[in-house]
Amino acid sequence: MIEHKATKPMAMLLQDPSFRDAGGDLLHEDWPFPLDTDYLLGTGSSKFVIRDADEADNPVFDSADWSDPGIMLTYGEFNRAPAERPLLENAQFHQVNAFAVAGHTLRAFEEALGRQIRWRHGGPLVIRPHAFEGANAYYDGMSPSLNFGYFRSPIRSATVWTCLSHDIVAHELGHAVFDSFRPLFLYSVELDAAALHESLGDLLALFSALEHPPVVERIFADSGGDMRRPTLVSGLAEEFGIGLRGSGTAYLRSALEGPSYEDAAKEPHARSTVWTAAVYDILVELVDAVLEADYPDPGGRRDFEAFKQAVVTATRRLRRMTLRALSYAPPTGVTMPVLARMVYEADQRLFPNDALSRDIAQRIFERRGLWDPQLVFTPPGIGLNFQHWDELGVGAQAALVANYADALRIPAGPGIRLLTPTLTTAIRDADATKSGVDTGAVTERYLHYAYEYVVQEEIWGENGPEPVGVSVFSGGTLVLDDCWNDVLLATDPPAFVEDLEAENPADSAFRRAVGRFRETHRSVLQSLQQPRTDSAGSAAGDRVLLDRPGCPFAVKAVGGGALRFVRRRCDIAEHLRAVGSSSGTLRLARNGGIANR
Repeated sequence: MIEHKATKPMAMLLQDPSFRDAGGDLLHEDWPFPLDTDYLLGTGSSKFVIRDADEADNPVFDSADWSDPGIMLTYGEFNRAPAERPLLENAQFHQVNAFAVAGHTLRAFEEALGRQIRWRHGGPLVIRPHAFEGANAYYDGMSPSLNFGYFRSPIRSATVWTCLSHDIVAHELGHAVFDSFRPLFLYSVELDAAALHESLGDLLALFSALEHPPVVERIFADSGGDMRRPTLVSGLAEEFGIGLRGSGTAYLRSALEGPSYEDAAKEPHARSTVWTAAVYDILVELVDAVLEADYPDPGGRRDFEAFKQAVVTATRRLRRMTLRALSYAPPTGVTMPVLARMVYEADQRLFPNDALSRDIAQRIFERRGLWDPQLVFTPPGIGLNFQHWDELGVGAQAALVANYADALRIPAGPGIRLLTPTLTTAIRDADATKSGVDTGAVTERYLHYAYEYVVQEEIWGENGPEPVGVSVFSGGTLVLDDCWNDVLLATDPPAFVEDLEAENPADSAFRRAVGRFRETHRSVLQSLQQPRTDSAGSAAGDRVLLDRPGCPFAVKAVGGGALRFVRRRCDIAEHLRAVGSSSGTLRLARNGGIANR
């Protein structure tokens, strides 16, 4: 990881403003913005730009020029005269906090990934800290931006600013990251893909919080070092709920809970807790394992310094494990059982001689119904054919993938449209003392390919059933080592043992995927009525045929082509409402209030 020397400290809160340390101060830290590898221009950098405006980009609050060396952005500077200008009501502090939390969270993701994220729209991501008045926040992928609301609490005489919630900023950033890292997940027909979109946001918030000693100290004080007891990191956006319902009321179910995979809800926000809870379970057991390994005497494990070091070590390992696995995932969609196997495989590649973390992960995945031994990721042995990839033109690269369609499990047939493939490289640090890796670094390459096909269905039109095509994207990732040997092939739809025993493995998986699509989404298709269109489509001719609350997808007609299932835009209120409701405790009414179940 790069050691940044020239920095500009930027204030950020480590948790919601409702949480304080033992002295009553806000949990805070100054994030060192890396001036030696990035720039500040106005209120922006190469990654983010703060635009303090409403959703229509009408200015709301003034901003300082952050590139001015005389402008200090530290917590101490903002808190210099709290009586005259309360920190939590300072709009410029809001701006800096949202920027710093996003920057800190993104850097941790990129460190685990082994490369930098490029936003799919190009240029820095827009952050609007005061986008609208309302109890909500959301990521807008169509005009890529993070938009944060604010509202007057009906319980307390104070304004709740969602841009001050570390959890909410990190969660919404997770959507932006995933949307750029795996843009075709937007069209995935897998229920798990949408759920993982939500879970990634929650996990980024969790990992980000646990990196900071003040947060770990508060956890230790609350739980006595027992991560199984509810603490401030096992819930999300507490300030949001407290502002709506009142102090002392837990807003969101604990991350220690969560159903098994077999019992998972179809609604993606509620379904996301399956993965989030599994990862939290892994974290708990990793902390215990680190304490046992480093402190054989049980008495030493109850010391705060021991607990802090164990949490930091376990979080770093787990963050790398879970986020690294995303590079192995197919570019078009993934199921939770496939991602569980990718977590194991990716960790084995980086730490071949240290099985502790992945063994714990496998045990928990098995317990939660997420481990499927029938999945097959055997590489086809074609990696060396791609070593001159960078010397080829775009057409020749696509032709190379097409030449190995059978090996890559790409089905043959009319209408299959192969999208432009990509090949990326990641270099990750490895703990040589733990893994036995000589160089202390591991180089991997990922060939990502995708294709589109059309499933023929029927919808109800003015004159009864009418045929219609539904566009579906599938694909795969071929993982190669530094010598261009392929070490793993993960496909969407996934391959099972029974597929490899079939005469044509690709067609076998394809037929099963089409059948599963029809079974899973028949109710959505039956709900379609062709005359129910949204005339306010985009300039490209998109028409929204179905966008029903609670349905994981909006169904769109793109120009004159086939229908597409498009993941609905997420907002934090919808996420908290769905997850809170699934816990059987409370729900967030659509008018922004809280209603008891």
